[in-house]
Amino acid sequence: MAAKLPLIARKNIRDEYEAKKGGLLERIKEYTGEDYEFIVDFQEKIYPNIDTAQSYQVESPGSIAFSAYEGLADRLKTITDEGEDQLVKDFFNEVVSSRKIDILIEPMESGYTACRVRDGVLELVFKTDNYGTNSWYLTEKLINNLDEAYAETNKGELPLEARKGWQDDFVSKKDKLEADIAEELLGTKVTLVADPVAIWRTAVEEYDKLKKRDKDQIDLESIRRNMGSAVFSYFDGFRYQINYKFKQDDLMVETFLETAPSKEVRFELVPELSPGNSYHEALFTDDAFVMRTTPKNWYTNSSYVCEKIDTLL
Repeated sequence: MAAKLPLIARKNIRDEYEAKKGGLLERIKEYTGEDYEFIVDFQEKIYPNIDTAQSYQVESPGSIAFSAYEGLADRLKTITDEGEDQLVKDFFNEVVSSRKIDILIEPMESGYTACRVRDGVLELVFKTDNYGTNSWYLTEKLINNLDEAYAETNKGELPLEARKGWQDDFVSKKDKLEADIAEELLGTKVTLVADPVAIWRTAVEEYDKLKKRDKDQIDLESIRRNMGSAVFSYFDGFRYQINYKFKQDDLMVETFLETAPSKEVRFELVPELSPGNSYHEALFTDDAFVMRTTPKNWYTNSSYVCEKIDTLL
């Protein structure tokens, strides 16, 4: 059992942590919709691992813990849009299933802070002898930290960063883009169709097939980070090309709609393209107009997938 904390440390914990933590817990509930618990153990886990030569660590363990938890509350405020983003709230609550948040001190090969989820507990970690250093950056990559924990038991399932990008960068802009495309098609509305779950699953499956030395051929980080913006760019490229190629010519528009009677324009990520295609391909199939690319060519020349649409008619 660790030695009893000195009076100055115990007083700081009482006045600067215990007396104030209730407000932070209320904020976290506001942003997540759930009750959470701070489980930092000053006696057994914090004080035995501080740098006793640093007066701030010796005298202010409570202030440091409060600052770390406050940084988390601020981060949750941002990523949940002050509790309005249900997608992020649900994901956070699913991953941090214990509803507990801890602070630890451990050796690190690089950096001064880390954030992770272990056994459903969110852990804010300081490097040994650096308790309180860069506490603001503990949760700088919270979304990525949540995704890493989620992937451990949900391999191939859509990560939060991709879900949020899909919501913010595609779904929120889809109606306006469909309206712009309808204008180019003389008032006929088409539906833009893409499945982010299938896109991610294909990307992960193809990445897993690669040998270790070839892993850099597929940029999973880019696919996760740009899920919404990349798919939007493919569809916006379609809009640009029909504007340039069709010029609202009634015969061109009529022929396109006859060739795609479902009035769907689709984007798909596939393991490989048809022979003769390099970065992407466009074709009419299953009564729809379909754009395709591969994980290796993700987000490459997205505006030019449909550049030969007139010759396909």
